[in-house]
Amino acid sequence: MDFALRGKKALVTGASGNLGGAIATALALQGVSVALLYGSLTSQSRTEQLAERLACLDGVEAIALLGDVRDEQVLEASIEACKAQFGSLDFVINNAGIFTNSTQADLTEDAWDAVMDINVKGIWRVCRLTLPLLAETKGCVVNISSINAFRPGFGGTAHYDASKGAVASYTRSLAKEYAPLGVRVNAVAPGLIDAIKLREHAPDLVEAYEQRAALHQLIKPEEIATIVCFLCSAGSKAMTGEIVTADGGYGMM
Repeated sequence: MDFALRGKKALVTGASGNLGGAIATALALQGVSVALLYGSLTSQSRTEQLAERLACLDGVEAIALLGDVRDEQVLEASIEACKAQFGSLDFVINNAGIFTNSTQADLTEDAWDAVMDINVKGIWRVCRLTLPLLAETKGCVVNISSINAFRPGFGGTAHYDASKGAVASYTRSLAKEYAPLGVRVNAVAPGLIDAIKLREHAPDLVEAYEQRAALHQLIKPEEIATIVCFLCSAGSKAMTGEIVTADGGYGMM
C-alpha cells in the first residue's frame, strides 16, 4: 500500500517498544526518514539496531535518539538533533506511554503521577517543542490513545483510562487550535495489542478480549502502524481532531 509519503520526515516517540517499532518501520517502508526516540538507556541498543536496519532502505535516513518524554531538556536536544539531521519535520507520532495496574484503593499518588507524566504531559512536552516545525511544513501529529479512553478496562485501570481519555481530549483541542496553521492533529485508539509477553503473562485477559471482540482477535502492531501512515498521508487531509478506533469490534459488543 503506497501512501505517497516518500521524502517526508517523522519523529516517533517510544520507538523501542513493539508498537513504536512497528510505526517507525511502516513509515520507513513508505520512504519516510525517521527519528526513533527511546526513553532509557536500557532500550538504546535495540532502538539503534532498528535504526540501522531502517537506514538500509532506499532514500531513508534513520537515527536513534535518547528522548525521555519526562525530561524537556533531553527532548529539546533530541529534537534539535533531528532537525539538524533532516532539516525539517513533517510528522510527529506520540507513541510513548506506560501501563500499570492497580485498584483505586491501592493506587498511590506516585503511580498516578507516573502514568500522567508520561502518557499525557509527555505528549504536551513533545508537541510544545515540535509544533513550530510542523507549522513550517503543514505537517501533522498522530497521538496514540486507547479504547480505554472511552470504556473501562478489565479493572484496576482507572488511572490509565483517565490518561488516555486526556490524550483524546488534548488531540481534539490541539487540532482546533492549529488548524488555521495547516497542522492536522489526530489520534488512534487501539484495542489490546498482540504481544508474546501478553499472551504468556495474561492468557485470561487475551481470551476474554478475543471472545468479546467481534473479530475475535487482538490487534497487530502493524495494523495500527498502517492507520498511522494513512493519517499522515494526503488521503486523510479532510481529517483533524479525529480519534480513530481500531479494536477489532470490541467496543460495539
